[in-house]
Amino acid sequence: MRPASGKILYAAGNLRDSKAPLDPVGPRALRATAVATGLTLGVAATAAAVRVVPWMLDPALSWAVLMPFARSLAAVTAEAALLTGWPVGWALATQSLVERGEARVLGLLGEDPRRTVLRRMAPQAGVLALALALVSVLMAREATAPGRVVNDLLRNGRASCVAAASPGTQPVPFVSASWLCGREGAPRLAGRAPVGGFVFSASEAEVSDDLRRIRLDDAHLSVRGGPTGSPPTTHVTVRSLVLRGMAPWARASALPPLLRSVVVALAALLSACAAAFATLHYRSRKAWGPIAAVLLGASGPGAALATLRALELRVPEAPGAAWLAAFGLVPVAALAAAIACAATLSRLPSSRATDS
Repeated sequence: MRPASGKILYAAGNLRDSKAPLDPVGPRALRATAVATGLTLGVAATAAAVRVVPWMLDPALSWAVLMPFARSLAAVTAEAALLTGWPVGWALATQSLVERGEARVLGLLGEDPRRTVLRRMAPQAGVLALALALVSVLMAREATAPGRVVNDLLRNGRASCVAAASPGTQPVPFVSASWLCGREGAPRLAGRAPVGGFVFSASEAEVSDDLRRIRLDDAHLSVRGGPTGSPPTTHVTVRSLVLRGMAPWARASALPPLLRSVVVALAALLSACAAAFATLHYRSRKAWGPIAAVLLGASGPGAALATLRALELRVPEAPGAAWLAAFGLVPVAALAAAIACAATLSRLPSSRATDS
């Protein structure tokens, strides 16, 4: 008797055992999804912490100032973790079924891969899709208007400056400016303008949602003179000043939050179903290892994120219906990438035989 036949008989005995769970697929897929999402979230959070930790260690920056940026990073990491962890979890769960011989038994009992995916794994898909959609809506708030994060940083920095008991400065990340605290009167924001290079101070500042404009209230400007013989430094005081044409450090997304959530959730659903179906479909010829399952599960989300980012960078500020319809390519790219990865893996030499 070949080793694979022993696995099949052992799996069949487990399925007939009254003490064994009635559904060997659904609970395992949910556990694998939770583990994969948690691990992906840990990796993404570590990468995000690399950007935040240096500011957290700066005694001049309070946690209230960093909170808006930390919240934005948390939304990004949560969306990417669930988008990737769901397909990877389903791929690992179905790979485990093939490895243990249970997928072969289900096939002998007349259950094809499509029925296994739709009947045993679809119920949890609704919960996962809803969770991912909610996270994407939160993420879209920052993606459609990244200037809100900067405005929150400005407001929180000013509030911390007002609450300061002693004179000092309160730096504001991404603005290249600091609030001057403890001076006579209200705090003032001082720094170098991103356009023109002149030094400014202002009592209030606000940036546009797309980060292309900044308004300074009660602004004092100092423009230095040029080489020798040129006019001296010029000081200008204006009630309100608007600087336009700035190059934003983050590109605003023109995709509405609801549409973004639908696109991302659909991309994850198609990727997960394709990965699970492909693993079960090739069960009679292939026994993919965990590494291959991870690659298969991550291929769809990777293509979805790349396509989404490419479209967001090219969409105009006022997109029409045609541009919004183009975001339908995101789930299409996810499905195509999963199918291409499965086709590539199916051509690789099999490391284990599952046939009897």
